[in-house]
Amino acid sequence: MVQHSYPDPKTALLITIAALSSVILVTLDSTIATIALTRIQSNLAASPEQITWVLTSYLIAAAVMTPLAGWLADRFGRIRTMRASVFFFTLSSLGCGLAPNLELLTLFRFIQGAAGASLVPLSQVLLIDIWPPEKHGTAISAFGIGTLLGPMMGPTLGAWLIEYISWRWIFLINVPIGILALLGFTIFAADHDKPRDVRFDMRGFIYVSIALTAFQLMLDRGQLLDWFSSTEVAIEGAIALLFGYFAVVHILTTKDPFIKPDIFRDWNFALGTAIMAGIGIFMVGAIPIITTMMQQLFGYPVMLTGLVSLPRAIGNIITVMIAGQLVGKVDARILMITGLSGVVAGFWVLSGVSLETDSTTLALVSFVQGLGSGLIFLPLMLLVFTTLPEKYKNEGATLTALMRNLGGAVGISMIQTMTLRDLAASQARLSENVRPENPVVGWRHGEVDFTAPLDVAAQMGQVGRQAMMLAYHHTYQLMFVLSLSMIVICLMMKQKRADTGPAHTGPILID
Repeated sequence: MVQHSYPDPKTALLITIAALSSVILVTLDSTIATIALTRIQSNLAASPEQITWVLTSYLIAAAVMTPLAGWLADRFGRIRTMRASVFFFTLSSLGCGLAPNLELLTLFRFIQGAAGASLVPLSQVLLIDIWPPEKHGTAISAFGIGTLLGPMMGPTLGAWLIEYISWRWIFLINVPIGILALLGFTIFAADHDKPRDVRFDMRGFIYVSIALTAFQLMLDRGQLLDWFSSTEVAIEGAIALLFGYFAVVHILTTKDPFIKPDIFRDWNFALGTAIMAGIGIFMVGAIPIITTMMQQLFGYPVMLTGLVSLPRAIGNIITVMIAGQLVGKVDARILMITGLSGVVAGFWVLSGVSLETDSTTLALVSFVQGLGSGLIFLPLMLLVFTTLPEKYKNEGATLTALMRNLGGAVGISMIQTMTLRDLAASQARLSENVRPENPVVGWRHGEVDFTAPLDVAAQMGQVGRQAMMLAYHHTYQLMFVLSLSMIVICLMMKQKRADTGPAHTGPILID
């Protein structure tokens, strides 16, 4: 039986640094551009609707190219694919920073999204391949911290660059990081095996691409255009549904499809992708609504909001490092369930907060949920990839990344829409009871003069705040139920040890 051939520890460490640099490159750019939209809009004379394409173009390209990353890695080699991705991401970042108008900026952002789509999932598999099984926990811990550094640094670094230098530097900052990653992959790593002659399923790729593009457009523009009351959103939804159906039928009836259905026969992978989508919904989707609640409802300034949110990242880093040491020694399902319990507990507390809740309580909830989420990702990835056949690892990594991204997109749109509609319904119900003949109103607010416009306006303002609090309660209750259901799915997964038998297919040292 052929054993794995790993690089020496020094070379593996240098490859790891290159991989983490590429991960930071993508995760940093996914958050840093959001805070600069207002400055870019004024500088490039764009309308509010036009400026959203800076984000939308990136998301569409990433959604389309993510499932293609597995095929590219199989056909051309994982390291070759990552080199090309880093090169074009860095080059397009330079283009974004130098773009003279919105049209070119949107084009380069599209290239950024397409180029960066493969870097995170392929880096994840790469780290598993270059380190022996006893080092997998540490390697994936490093990967987890790398995925956290970008989102953590993005808002703070972006705000500083915009304030003291220029918004263009939120893109130009990618260039030195990209050069570092590219040099690392070029000097220290190479693909061991020759590229496989894998047939490209053009029809399947077109079906999947059109479905994902239409779906992403529907999610991005739905709230802006009032969802299916808009003809545009209805058409996008219909296209997504139609081509999604075409894609499924094609995948199930074609000999060698773009996405191989056999991969879902692996029980852990099938359940793992479901959990990954759920994590995207209740973690990625919930964080913006928590931030909005602190700023709009509690009136926290930006700095205080950032300080209250910071414990989430601190908790994440703590448990990511702990999980790296425990994986392989403790049942991965136990770690995942423990982590999900922290997330569930956080949503339970949030579903009962009031307008009098202080910032310390919210910071504690943020910390507990950060601790919990740090225990979910690493055990889940190792549980999925230790049972997944070697030939499916590239495709498996890209599909799990795609499901998490789609879950996050669905979560953000769904939570925002549900909260706003619940707000309107709650405000209507509460307003019905604010009238002079209501004895409760007379008892609690006897001094209110309902003939005075200022008194009525003050009462309606209080009704609006209470209605918004109710809407948040209902949202957090839904997130509580959803995160609780993930625990049930975790219990259904199978614990297996990694098979060290197959030949190593990762990168090796260049002699």
